[in-house]
Amino acid sequence: MSADNKTTQPPPPLTLYYLGKPVRLLLHQQHGYLAAADIRTVIGPRLGKHIQQQLHPHSHWLPRRGHEQKLQCWPLPALQHTLSRSRQPAAQRLLRWLNRQVLPALAQGKLATPRLEQALALSVEAGQHISHAILRAVLEQAQGWQHSHWLLTLHCTPHHRSRHAHGRLLALDCQVQPLQALARQIARPNGLSANNVDLLRLAAACHQQLARRMEKRAWQAQAAEQGMSAPSD
Repeated sequence: MSADNKTTQPPPPLTLYYLGKPVRLLLHQQHGYLAAADIRTVIGPRLGKHIQQQLHPHSHWLPRRGHEQKLQCWPLPALQHTLSRSRQPAAQRLLRWLNRQVLPALAQGKLATPRLEQALALSVEAGQHISHAILRAVLEQAQGWQHSHWLLTLHCTPHHRSRHAHGRLLALDCQVQPLQALARQIARPNGLSANNVDLLRLAAACHQQLARRMEKRAWQAQAAEQGMSAPSD
């Protein structure tokens, strides 16, 4: 009987991070559920109360490994539908996070739980780095900001005590010479985390694109002389 209990125990919840706050994701019968208490925390008490009322008929109480008390959870499709009907900015931000990071990973239904957790952790880590970098860039440069380029390196350490994924974001000098800045990062010994095969593929892709551009410009010059229109890329 104890052996059967071990085999039927639910998998532990996956811990995601939204705006720096934990959100537990439970997988039950090939479906994803988010902890209701965590969602109420990240969207605030007023909106959380409204969402609670809307999702009351869809609430599920799921068992947790090592806990006698079950956890109130909301199915992802129902939560997604409820958020889409709200005009509150907090609801729209949470909906974008679900649509762009959580749901695409869950769509890969054949992924094992450790692989799914790794994919979700890396996507959340990348999103946090990019959002913080854009926030700083826009605030520092005010109206003069147009665009910036960053180089993001992600690593996954499954046995890390604090989190599974960690990354490093490096700003490139895109205001004057973005391509030269990228070339300098590649040339540095530890500037770009890539092996020789990746660098060869990058070089081949650059060579092919350069050949296409040169061919197009030659065609444009010839077409200008003949009064023809050049094809688009």
